[in-house]
Amino acid sequence: MLGVRRCRTWESRLLLMHLDGGLSIEFLIAQDLTVGARRMLPVRPMKSPGLIDAIVRAYNFPRNFDPIDLGGSSNLNLLFPERDRRYVARIYRAWVTPRRLEGIQSVRATLRAAGLPFTQVRPSADGRTFISFADWLVEVEPFIGGQDMGTWAQLLEGMRVLGTIHTVLSEIAAPPGTRRAPAANHIDAADAFQTTRRACRAIRSWVSSADEERIASLSQELANALLSAGDGASMGFPRQLLHGDFWDNNVKFQDGSVVAVLDLDFMEEGARIDDLALVLYYANSGSTLASLRSPLERMPALRELVDAYDSGLERHLSQEERTALPLALARTPLKYARHLLLRTSAAEQRAVAQAEAPDLEWALSIAKHPVPWQMAFR
Repeated sequence: MLGVRRCRTWESRLLLMHLDGGLSIEFLIAQDLTVGARRMLPVRPMKSPGLIDAIVRAYNFPRNFDPIDLGGSSNLNLLFPERDRRYVARIYRAWVTPRRLEGIQSVRATLRAAGLPFTQVRPSADGRTFISFADWLVEVEPFIGGQDMGTWAQLLEGMRVLGTIHTVLSEIAAPPGTRRAPAANHIDAADAFQTTRRACRAIRSWVSSADEERIASLSQELANALLSAGDGASMGFPRQLLHGDFWDNNVKFQDGSVVAVLDLDFMEEGARIDDLALVLYYANSGSTLASLRSPLERMPALRELVDAYDSGLERHLSQEERTALPLALARTPLKYARHLLLRTSAAEQRAVAQAEAPDLEWALSIAKHPVPWQMAFR
């Protein structure tokens, strides 16, 4: 059994806060004693009879039916039937305030008006676009079935759609509450170095093995290599709203076409290549390219995804963006630092760090030798 070294770097307590017109929200407050910053980590919503009854009453859903829990790493998603249709109730964590949800709904409506496959909120019986229950906000939308984006053909089509989404998003002024996500799969070039340093300090406060120390060492080396390679160039690119999690079950297909793009939970502002880099990261780190073992084999495959994305853009990728893209890809694994600093215990932080550990080495190899990747993406 591994020993866990005790420390007092992180402390946590419960705090009742009032946000946005008096909504009472219970947060788990994590005090990072190394930098004096406090982090809010609200508890994931839980399915309960009271919650189900509140949704049934607000939306006039049939009673005496136990909704199906569709899962979700951040939010709770419940499937409700209504005659010949089905609906999903999305219950957000308490860090999603009314102002942020109104902003998400506004952006979603604009994307839908542009002809993109985003869902339309079903209003409650009294016309509200969301309701509140305890500490959480609840919205309801039609359930849309289909295949998760998984095949290469689907991924290429999905990338084209992402390009079109980015074109529309580039024309939207970020509504209040949407510029910065409470938690996100994105770390900005401007924040990556300092955020990674703080995460490494947290890791070293509880490290109990050589493997865990290696995660901190690789992370710091990667952050340093990105700085040396000029990753900061992307800070000068235009900033716009990003989807934030365009992958897998957030992109639904029927008969080869995208029929639904879901979950703007991680939406925030950034350089568009950061959203593109997230998809490349998922493709490179998972099973998508498992048959391609060497970087020389993977470069043209990822370039194909880049070109598919570019084909959906109205303002195509500049040469400067293509040059910066490999470094944005190499930076993406450091997104774990944002998530780690939201966690309140050594066990939770350890789980976050270990999940990202396998991707740090290949990211570091790109950051140290970006030129071949830059030539491949030109």
